[in-house]
Amino acid sequence: MIPALALVLAQVVAATPKGAVVAHDRRIELRGGWTAEGVENATSIVVGRDRIAVLDALNNEAVIVDLATGKTTRVQTAETPVGGAFVGNKLYVLARDAGVVRASGAPPPPTGAPEARTTPLQGDFLRESNGTLYVYSRTKGTLTEIGSGRNVQVAPFASDFEIGGRTGYLVFPREAKIRTIDLASMKVSGTVNVGAVPVDLAFAGGGTAITARILAVADPSAKRVWLTEGTQSTLQAVARGFLRGFLGLGLFGNRSSQFPTGVDRVVIRDKIWIAYDSSSGTLYRFTKSKSSIIAKGVAPQAFAVTSDEVVYWKDGKLVAQR
Repeated sequence: MIPALALVLAQVVAATPKGAVVAHDRRIELRGGWTAEGVENATSIVVGRDRIAVLDALNNEAVIVDLATGKTTRVQTAETPVGGAFVGNKLYVLARDAGVVRASGAPPPPTGAPEARTTPLQGDFLRESNGTLYVYSRTKGTLTEIGSGRNVQVAPFASDFEIGGRTGYLVFPREAKIRTIDLASMKVSGTVNVGAVPVDLAFAGGGTAITARILAVADPSAKRVWLTEGTQSTLQAVARGFLRGFLGLGLFGNRSSQFPTGVDRVVIRDKIWIAYDSSSGTLYRFTKSKSSIIAKGVAPQAFAVTSDEVVYWKDGKLVAQR
């Protein structure tokens, strides 16, 4: 187990178009590049095409950094910024306790103004797709499209929300299900049974006109990552109103290649497949046939996957493995 103090002081690592970035000890560093003044308590990093934003959910603050120069802009956020997304060059921040999604630097709208009726929104996950933002609320179970205000009632208490193409995916551990949402119509399009207690999802390929998207799902109860793939295209499935023909395949079907601990995170980028166990801080690299330990004692947000390596913060330094 990782000591509680270590988790509190955990550093945040993120992959950017310019390489790995780490926020630690009130500093922000681009690996092999600039160093800039950061926030007191880095809680997450939002990555854009040309900029990043380091959020401090304890002090309601964000530092926006230009990736090319390291130049920073410090902004105040609404209460408890838990997520963000860049749309073009503008940062939008989801402030959970304030119940708003607001562009960085924008003042609070006056009471009764049109913006005041459209921007307040309780939520836990903020995702962007093709310039449009979507917010999911765990307690309400509602997925909302920012701007249009369209929403769909899905189910409460999802542990993860991801978007692939024009489809949203919500993971529900208690039910061992993934629900899919057609974002064009904002309707629930299907349900997929996966594992015992699925908690986290990553895309492992597919998603073409003739190949269904492949989902990798971390299941700590089964100590496995499950591979779920469609036998038909997403477009065909949506036309029928539901997703069918899914096969739940354990990547680690034999005992020798099963994870020794319960992994609850999965990150996939190109050919690099990473699983993580937050209870022990163990970071694994895996394929469809085997797994190996990369490091132990890694904090939950202290690792990232770039295009060609795994990067993690350990013992006060950034370590990279190809």
